[in-house]
Amino acid sequence: MSEPRKPLHPVISYNHILSELSVNREDPCEVIRELISNSYDAKASQIKIYPLLQEKGFIFFDDGIGLSETEETNGITPYRAFFSIGRTTKVPGDSIGYKCQGSKLCFASKKITIITRCSGETSWRYISIDNPQKNLNELFDISSQVDDKPWDTLSELFPRPKNPTKNILNKLNQDFFTNDFNRQGTMIIVEGLEVQDFSDFYSSNEYGKNEWSYLKNYIRFNTRHGDMRILRPSYTGFPKEREISFKETIGYNDRCKLFLWSMIRHNKYGLYEIKPGYPYLKKPDATEKIKTPNQLSSLYHGHFSGRYCSTFLHEEITYCITLAIDGNKRALDKYPELGRKRHSKSGIKLVDQRGTFISSEGVKICPYNKIFEHPSLEKYSILADKKAQSHYILIINGSFNVVTNRNSLTDASKQILKDNSFLEHIKNFLDEAQDEAQGKVPVFRELIERLNKENEETRLDTYRQKLDKLKKGIQYRTRFKVNNIEQLKDKWIVEPEKGEEHWVGALYTMFSHLVTVDSPYAKLWVRPITFRGFGIDSIALPLEENTFKYTAYKGLEYKYNFSEADEYNHPFTVTNFIVCWDIPEVPKQGEQIKDAYGYFGYVSLTEELNDIGYEIVDIQSQTGETHPQNIKVISLQKLPDKTFDCKWTTPPK
Repeated sequence: MSEPRKPLHPVISYNHILSELSVNREDPCEVIRELISNSYDAKASQIKIYPLLQEKGFIFFDDGIGLSETEETNGITPYRAFFSIGRTTKVPGDSIGYKCQGSKLCFASKKITIITRCSGETSWRYISIDNPQKNLNELFDISSQVDDKPWDTLSELFPRPKNPTKNILNKLNQDFFTNDFNRQGTMIIVEGLEVQDFSDFYSSNEYGKNEWSYLKNYIRFNTRHGDMRILRPSYTGFPKEREISFKETIGYNDRCKLFLWSMIRHNKYGLYEIKPGYPYLKKPDATEKIKTPNQLSSLYHGHFSGRYCSTFLHEEITYCITLAIDGNKRALDKYPELGRKRHSKSGIKLVDQRGTFISSEGVKICPYNKIFEHPSLEKYSILADKKAQSHYILIINGSFNVVTNRNSLTDASKQILKDNSFLEHIKNFLDEAQDEAQGKVPVFRELIERLNKENEETRLDTYRQKLDKLKKGIQYRTRFKVNNIEQLKDKWIVEPEKGEEHWVGALYTMFSHLVTVDSPYAKLWVRPITFRGFGIDSIALPLEENTFKYTAYKGLEYKYNFSEADEYNHPFTVTNFIVCWDIPEVPKQGEQIKDAYGYFGYVSLTEELNDIGYEIVDIQSQTGETHPQNIKVISLQKLPDKTFDCKWTTPPK
């Protein structure tokens, strides 16, 4: 009797997945974004960030609830979840960090140290891991150690600190731990973060006329601290009455203070407070010379401004939407920290902060200008245009699910943005914003009108330019005369170019009416009766026929050129003639040709079509059905020469 087979189970490599997740980012500062989100989820009232330029790392502190090692949520403690993959204590819809994967960006480093304390604990706890990306695995003991003097633990991490780091350690001394970090919180120390040109991104110094910090502005524009729902109406100009509905949305928090260690005076460092909320521009004051879009000679130089915002309920979820209009020139002038052509400034580009964006739980995730491609928003489709985007920012915030790297939306979220009822809310918002009767944002109505007008003018200019190019280029194209046709012998006929299939059809139609039935090539000329832009191009009659009898008509398709390697885009079963201007290379006898409808045939080089084209014969389907008729493939560049007395001329370019 054989032994029962043991079950086989798949094996997952924690170390491999961690290696992938820890470098799964698009921006060097994304680890800061994720830690800020975690701090907000932990109900922190203060966040302090200390860049360590010499050590290529940072110290991140918040006074949130800490990482408990004993209290479980969803079957796991927060401390253990920090190191785990695919397990979390967070609830989708209540926080951006529900995937518990953002923290793994910390592990792409040479060393990570965590010091934490929860309410009710008598001491701090800490753990320090060298090369976490390589050393962490399912068997690694992540148990923390009790620490009564974490200030010493912190100092010992930097045995020979240079002055910038020494200044930070002097601030994070025993007084800091016993006063600011005495009850609860978490401190994360990362050294040797895998970021190229680290100081370019993590330097926080802005002391100087033309210095802007990438990190500081990244926090303002791209993290939870820059929550789009924090309106500050008296400063930004958003409607005051909308502020309450924004504040009532889940996760709204404008009370958390964030400080970044920076040079505040010459050679003097300290904590600089970054105010919460997305950095919408200040509303215009009396000193600004504001002209509306219709009053400007050029929108590019516009200083116009307008604000509107609202909330709506879709499938029991509250969404917030803000529209901040600031003319291109106003945005250039009022965002001096953002990069533009030939000036990188902070390194964050102004163009990347304009247009339409999706935000999840307050964090701006990704641009989404394609929303205006939907038919229900056709009225506002001009807002997807690059030039239009320079005048506004539209942010839609909700509980959108995001992919692993938190920089784009899941398919489920994209489906929401395509839902007709959801898009109806967006349309209603935009309609309200430009409602002249209610006087909401008259500048928005003018902007749409002006953009549409300029777009129409641009399209007309493009058409004119194309026509001018065609007119000017006609003298350089190959042409011919037909000497033995009285009406044509003194008139030039220009050969078609690529894209001029209709001209191929027109020439074939004209010549087919001039061929006599006794011509040796009469069988290759059929007389088109119709001409259409979709389906088969024409139906045609043999020259000797003049009837409306159904069976007499032939299917005729025009091409600029045709190759046996191309898949024919109409059924072989409805085609009798393929007339193209050029056959780039006559195929070999017996080569196979197929259509897009499951039929194929073979090349036959006949005497009748010698130096003119070929036939497609033995036509059959993939499933074996045969088609009794052949297809003639004709070069219109060659056939008139055979049929008429043509004289060709090719002018110098």
